[in-house]
Amino acid sequence: MVFKNALNLLIDNFVLNFKLLLYKIIIGVLAIALSAALLYPTLNMLFTSSAFNDVLDLLHQFFKALASGDSAFLAGFAPELQDKISALLAFIRERSSNVVFFFVSLTAILLITRFLGGMGNYVFGKVLDDRMSSYAKTSVSGAFVSNLGRAALWHVVYVPVTFVYDILVVALCYLFFLILLSIISVGVIASVVALMLSVALLIASQAVKLTLFSDAVPAMVSDGMSLGAALKKSFRIGRSRFASLFATYLITVYIILLVNVLGAIASFGAALLITIPMTYIMLIAIQFVSYYEDNKKKYFLAADNIVKPKEDKSEENFYDDFEI
Repeated sequence: MVFKNALNLLIDNFVLNFKLLLYKIIIGVLAIALSAALLYPTLNMLFTSSAFNDVLDLLHQFFKALASGDSAFLAGFAPELQDKISALLAFIRERSSNVVFFFVSLTAILLITRFLGGMGNYVFGKVLDDRMSSYAKTSVSGAFVSNLGRAALWHVVYVPVTFVYDILVVALCYLFFLILLSIISVGVIASVVALMLSVALLIASQAVKLTLFSDAVPAMVSDGMSLGAALKKSFRIGRSRFASLFATYLITVYIILLVNVLGAIASFGAALLITIPMTYIMLIAIQFVSYYEDNKKKYFLAADNIVKPKEDKSEENFYDDFEI
């Protein structure tokens, strides 16, 4: 029900995709400008090194061996990968000052872009909330200005926490991949299973993150809760609702991945201009639909489609609860 209603909400407010796309393009241009100024010199040094190209060549051979079923190559892939990475790390250690500056700059750029991107997600959440609660058409610029302070406060907390979480998850998935390669003896099977399970672990971890923080922004936007109260409400999710919401997010992430990959392949990347903003709007819609459902609040999916709590199916006027 949550996924279906969120999809209907996305379709009814499809114009928001183009507004979000414009916002993401502005952030992308800013990120590219910062990267060109701060990261390019170190990246150029790294990409032209023989150690880095050796790792790339090995990975290219790995995927080629997967396709051809070269079990002899796959059986020795894990130790060879470790050797190549060790050589790359030795190259990096010799240029430690450049590398430190690079990673500090990279971390700053990632945090800035995630912060600005999250601010946009918060604002578009406010626009959707107004649409759901009273079918009002709120301007994105007006919502951005009026919610600037609360959106910034939320992302000062959310961005660093989830940034560290994502780094730890990627490191765990990489370690998990190497462990599986060493445990499973058959080369082709080991590589395919290890890659599959590592990706599954990565996707599941993202679904957990989305589930745990799902109620926070809707609580701040829809009910005006403070940051602390919103976080408490979000983390006090019950077991049954956690399982249901986790399944919704898990399936949604898989569908999003499939749609984006297939769309990119079929259209030479052009479809990403539509599917990427749709991804964000869909996830925001799931947050708010789930919150409204859990708190038994009536909401609009369209001008002629009002969803009421299950126990309240009387013919009362939707606008009885509003003061004019």
